[in-house]
Amino acid sequence: MTTLQQHSQPHPLRHSPRQKPLAPLLSIGAALLLGACAVGGRATAPATVYDFGPPAARMGTAFSYVSVEVKAPAWLDSPAIVYRLAYDDSLRLREYAASRWAGVPTQLLAQRLRQSLGTAGLNSNAALDCQVRVDVQEFAQVFEQAAVSQGRLQGEASLVDGERRLIARQSFSLRQAAGSADAAGGVRALVATSDDLAQLLAAWLSTLDRSGQLASCRAGRSMAGGAP
Repeated sequence: MTTLQQHSQPHPLRHSPRQKPLAPLLSIGAALLLGACAVGGRATAPATVYDFGPPAARMGTAFSYVSVEVKAPAWLDSPAIVYRLAYDDSLRLREYAASRWAGVPTQLLAQRLRQSLGTAGLNSNAALDCQVRVDVQEFAQVFEQAAVSQGRLQGEASLVDGERRLIARQSFSLRQAAGSADAAGGVRALVATSDDLAQLLAAWLSTLDRSGQLASCRAGRSMAGGAP
């Protein structure tokens, strides 16, 4: 804008009576450019960012001798909030343009599960721990109708020992109705399914513990000098 103002008045030594004054033309050009700047520089509303809320309260016994890892397909490896229209090509993945997660959903989900289960964090003894591997196959808001949707979390959890041998496997398919047909409703429904998954895993691990299937996990952590 400064450059236009500097050249808005022609130099007196270069102006002659036969030349048409440039000032009106430059004024028109400046006005057009100012209009373009106003349109191009219009502030875009920032995206609404969601996470899973405050840290989750631990559910009963802490499984400090178990670590948690969450994996998902490549299409979930971004902060996008994904939804599907079951009534209009359910094979098509769609993303909310003005809303996103605070991080990659699998990382947010893993953090939520560790908080709820009281599992081991990313520490130096993680390789010696038994591990719950959560393979997420679906984490999306699904619209059955234009105004009716639900959060869906589907996949499979596997418990492996310190040498990564399979101990047990548990599939899950969780759904929670969304309170509104938008990103906010989808996020709350998906967070609710995550808490449902934490409850399911807590009950599953407790059952395995009572049956003695976690004995090797406890022994491995004790030998590593961790919590009993």
